[in-house]
Amino acid sequence: MSTTTRRKAPTQYHRRLRLLAAVVAVILLGLVVQAIRLTVVQGEHHRRTAEARLQSRAWLPTWRGSLLDRDGRILARDVPRWEVVVSWDAITGQWAEDRAVRRARSDLGRDFWQMASPERRAAEIAVRRPVEDVVLNQLWDAIAEAAGQSRDELASRLNTIRGNVQQMAAVVWDQQRRRHEARFGDGPEFVPRPIREQVSAHVIVPNLHDAPAAKLEAFASGHADLVELRYARYREHPMTDVAVSVDLSTLPSPLRESGERSVLLPEVAGGLLGSLRDEVWAEDVARRPFVHPETGIIDRGGYRTEDLVGAGGMEQAWEDTLRGEVGELVIDRDHGKQQRTDAVPGRDVQLTINGPLQARLEAVLSPSLGLTKVQPWHANSGLPIGTVLPASAVVLDIERGEVLAMASSLDTLNMDEMSQSERDSLQPWLLRSVQVAAPPGSIIKPLVLAAALSEGVLLETDQLECRGHHFEKQLGIARCWIYRPKYNMATHGMLGAEEALARSCNCWFYELGDRLGLERLSEWLGSMGLGEQLDTGLTPSWAEAPIEVAGNRPEGEVISALRSRGEATFESVMLAIGQGRAAWTPLHAADAYATLARGGRRIPPTLVRGYRSKLSSPGWPLVPSAVELTLQGLEDVVSQSYGTANHLRLPTGREPIFRVQGQRIAAKTGTAQAPPWRRDVDGDGVVAAGERTSNLEHAWVAALVGDQGEAFQYAIAVLVEYGGSGGRAAGPIADQVVRAMQDTGLLTGGGQ
Repeated sequence: MSTTTRRKAPTQYHRRLRLLAAVVAVILLGLVVQAIRLTVVQGEHHRRTAEARLQSRAWLPTWRGSLLDRDGRILARDVPRWEVVVSWDAITGQWAEDRAVRRARSDLGRDFWQMASPERRAAEIAVRRPVEDVVLNQLWDAIAEAAGQSRDELASRLNTIRGNVQQMAAVVWDQQRRRHEARFGDGPEFVPRPIREQVSAHVIVPNLHDAPAAKLEAFASGHADLVELRYARYREHPMTDVAVSVDLSTLPSPLRESGERSVLLPEVAGGLLGSLRDEVWAEDVARRPFVHPETGIIDRGGYRTEDLVGAGGMEQAWEDTLRGEVGELVIDRDHGKQQRTDAVPGRDVQLTINGPLQARLEAVLSPSLGLTKVQPWHANSGLPIGTVLPASAVVLDIERGEVLAMASSLDTLNMDEMSQSERDSLQPWLLRSVQVAAPPGSIIKPLVLAAALSEGVLLETDQLECRGHHFEKQLGIARCWIYRPKYNMATHGMLGAEEALARSCNCWFYELGDRLGLERLSEWLGSMGLGEQLDTGLTPSWAEAPIEVAGNRPEGEVISALRSRGEATFESVMLAIGQGRAAWTPLHAADAYATLARGGRRIPPTLVRGYRSKLSSPGWPLVPSAVELTLQGLEDVVSQSYGTANHLRLPTGREPIFRVQGQRIAAKTGTAQAPPWRRDVDGDGVVAAGERTSNLEHAWVAALVGDQGEAFQYAIAVLVEYGGSGGRAAGPIADQVVRAMQDTGLLTGGGQ
C-alpha cells in the first residue's frame, strides 16, 4: 500500500504574513527610491540648501578702473554713490501674495486654515492682498521720487529686469535639463530649480546721491525685506560740459570777428571713451558667467543682472581690465565665524589722448564755429550753404606712434535732437578718424614720389612734362586737374619733383604710377599703411571683427583680374593720384605721413599707452635723399605761392591757409571723388530714393608739423566729407589744429 504526501493549504496566518512581507518590501523599496532621489538626484541641491541655511553670503562691491589721458588726467572714473536694491519677490509682485497668505493664516488660526477649502483660502487671501499692494505701490513711489523718474520709467526698468532674469533662467534650465537627461535618460522627471537671480535682490537705481538716499532710507528702514540701500559707485566723466574759447580773429576772413567764442562740449572724447549700459545681455553672461552653468564655479568678475557693462569705445574694448571682481563675505551661523574675500578693483587704462588738445579739436570742428559747414568760399556747388559736413581730424605723435587727439564735427551735436533721417545721413555714432574710409586723393602723392625715388624709377634731378593728359590718344581720361575748360585747358609744362608736388600735377604722378606698375605701387603704399588693418586698442579681444576700418587698395586677385581685362595700367595711374580702388581713414593718412617722416619705418598707431598692434607691417626703408626731397616738396606746398596749401581765394582777395606762425609745416591738400550722399534735402524727415547728391568731393589735408628748425614731431590729417576742395574746406581746419597744439603747449611757436 503506497503512501501519498499531501501539501497543506496555506493557512490564513501564512497568507497574512506574506501580505505583510509584501507591504514591508514595497515600503522599503519606496524608502530606497526616495533615499536615492534625495542623495543622488537632488543631493547637491539639498546640500546647497542646508549650507545656505547655515551660511549667509553677501557680495562686496568692486569699482571700475579709471580711464586716464596721457598725462594722468581723469577722463572717466567711479565715484561713491548709493544703489537701491529690491528683492526679487517685490519685483515680481510675489511679495504681496506671500504676505497676504501669511496674514490670512495668522488671522484665521492654524487649525481653521488647515480645514478650510481652497476656495475659502483664496477668498481670505484676496481680502488681504490690496493692503500689501499698497505697500508695494508706496515702495515704487518712493524709489521713483528718489531717482527723479516717473513711474512709467521705473516700470520699464522692472520689466527689463524681469525679462533678463527669465531669459537667463531659460538658458540655465535648458542646460540643466540636457545634463539631467544625459545622466538619467527616462528616469526621474527633471524639475527646474530657481536660479540665483530668482532668489536674489536686484539693483533698481544704480547711482543715487546722498540727499535722496537719505529720504528713501526712512522707507527702507521699515521694510528691510523689500528694499535696501547699498553703498555703490557711479561712472563719472569729469570733462563734461567743458567750455572752450576759440579766437575768432584767427578764422578765415568771412568768419573772422574780434573776440572769442565759447564752444560748449557736452563730453570731451565721449565717443572714444564709450559708456556703460545697465542691462546685462545674454551674450555677456555666455562669455563670462558669474556662476558657470556646468561646474557651478563662481567667477567674481563674471556678469550678474545688476552689473554695468562697457558699451562702445574704450569702456567696451577694455571691459575685462576695467571691471574688477566683487568681494565675498560668508558668515557661518553655526559657528559664528566670518570668511571675507576682499573685492579686487578694476585696473586703470591710460590712453595716449591729450585731454586739452582733444577738447580744442572738438571745439574747432564744432559746426557752431562754421568751419564744418558749407561756406561760399568752398565753391561746393553741390550742397546748400550752411549744410553741416561730417568731418574729422587726428593728431599723431611721430616718434611714438601715439594718437594725441581724434575728433569729429558731430561730437558736439545732440543725437537725441536729430531726426532719424539726419542720423542715417550723418551717422554721428561713428569714430570717424578710424571708421570712415575715403579715397585719399592727392595727399597720397608724396608717398608715391618717395616710393618712385626709392625704387629707382625716378631720379631726383628728373623733370617730367605735364601735357594735360597721360594717354596720348585718349584726351578725355587721366587728365591733369588744370586741363579743364574753366582753366583754358592749361598745363604745367616741365616740372621737377618738388614743384610737381607743390602744384599737385596729376600728369606727373600718372607717369610715376605707370613706371612703378600697379603691383609694385600697391606694395609700396601698403608698406605705408594703405589698406592695412589697424589695431589701435579699440577692438575688444573677444570681438569677431575689428572696430577700425582697414580701407582698401588693389592687390592679389584684384590686380590679376585687372591685368586680364587690360585695365592694370589705368588703375596704376589712378592709384598714383589717390583714386580708383583706394580708400583709407584719417588715422591711416596720419600714420602714412609719420612713416614717411621716419624714413619708411612704421610704428603701428595706438590709442592706449603700452599697447602695440601685431597686425601692422613694419614698413619698407625709404632712401634718405628721397625722403628729404619729398619733405622739401611738402614744405613748398605751404610756403610757395603756387602751392595748393598756400592760400585761399576769397572775394576779398587771397589770404594764407596756414596763418599760424612760428612752426615748421609740410602739408598736402587732396580733393577726392566721393560717392553720392543721401540727404534729407527737403527737410521732411524722410530721405527719398531720389534725394542723392552726386558729383561731390571729399576734402583732405595731411601735414607734418614741428617747431621751427627742428625735426617734425606730429602728423596731422583732416577729412571733410563732401567738403569739396581740400585747400578751401580742410585747410583752415588744419590751421586751427596747429593753433590748438600751440595753445596746449605741444608746440612752442606762437603768434599770428
